[in-house]
Amino acid sequence: MISPRKLWPIRFLALGLTALLALAALPAAPILAQTAAPAAATPAATGTPAPTRTPAPTPTATPTLTALQARLILAQTHLKSGDYARAAELFAAIANEDRGNPEALKGLQAALAGQAAARATAAAPQPTAAATAPVPAPSFGDAVAEKTRDLGSAALVLLVLIVLLYVIGHGVRWLLFWGREIWLTRGLPLLGRPAVAPGYTIAEFTDAMGIAGLPAAEIVAQALRAKLIAWNQLVRIRELPVESWPMLDMGGMGWVRILWNWILPPERGYKVTGLLLNAETGAYVLAIERTALRNHNVERSRTFEAFGAAPEQTLRRLAGETAKWLLAPADIEASEAVMAGVRAAGVGVTAPLSASEVFDQALDLLLPVRQQFAQDAADFADARRRLREAESLLAHLPQGSVLRGELEAVLADLRRAASGTA
Repeated sequence: MISPRKLWPIRFLALGLTALLALAALPAAPILAQTAAPAAATPAATGTPAPTRTPAPTPTATPTLTALQARLILAQTHLKSGDYARAAELFAAIANEDRGNPEALKGLQAALAGQAAARATAAAPQPTAAATAPVPAPSFGDAVAEKTRDLGSAALVLLVLIVLLYVIGHGVRWLLFWGREIWLTRGLPLLGRPAVAPGYTIAEFTDAMGIAGLPAAEIVAQALRAKLIAWNQLVRIRELPVESWPMLDMGGMGWVRILWNWILPPERGYKVTGLLLNAETGAYVLAIERTALRNHNVERSRTFEAFGAAPEQTLRRLAGETAKWLLAPADIEASEAVMAGVRAAGVGVTAPLSASEVFDQALDLLLPVRQQFAQDAADFADARRRLREAESLLAHLPQGSVLRGELEAVLADLRRAASGTA
């Protein structure tokens, strides 16, 4: 058996361990209580729920102001709000009680300065509004003048727009016209075709002869067209367009053509107009004007006279002379000057054939040959004879004349056709 005196160290050690365990369990007691609270809230199968304890919130320390600080804050509030008199009064009282308080002195100085500035602003004279002159009521004349100015401004703008459109349109027409001229005179020869010469438009002929039942104007226009077309058939290399002057057509959609003619470049060629008269000597007179269609300028004018018992034949002869003059005006006028000089020289001077006579004889000789070759029904013997006779006519024309050059080209073309067929 162990003696109690021998067991006291063991008891002392067990007591110490128990004390250490108790000290270690003290910090974990609140955590265990919080985690155990939800479990305690759940009712057990048997028994009553245990009450829970909520820890009281820790009070927060509230700063407290002294009476002096409270008065300073109140004075600063009045100063910031613009109540300079009340702020100065509060700052002055604080400065009297707490002598040497820098915040009170600084606030008093700011309050007095603000109060002085407010008094100066109040004492300054207020700006007076400028006196506005009374606006007179608009009168009828003013309204009319204003309306007139508005209409004038609109009319001026419209006029400027019209002028601008006219200038642009005129420039475009000019470019198109000269582009067409370059193409018809330079472009077609490059394609193997002759250049297209300006043609003739047979316009109105005024009949002032007064011969009843005689359509003189129609006779002259028809004979003139026939002569020009016959020359075109002979030449063929350089045909001149011949057409009648179009009548003005405003019915239906005729205005579209007029507008189109205004947009397109001016026509090529010449417009032929004439006037038929009876001279005091009994001659029939035909006054001719040739007008360029591109600029509507009268480039040439001439007066022809003829005597005859038969009015219709005489008018046709006048139309033929006019056609020759239109085709070669320089040659016809030069030939007439030569013939006038020969006639003035008197008897004994052999007069050469005039350009007009050469024109008629060449047309009579060569036009049938041209028509025969066109129909493949040529009489070669007769054709060669006519070519020789026509060639002899060239001696009556000066070198370099337009008529001689065209007849030489016709003769060369017909010779090639005759040799190729034979």
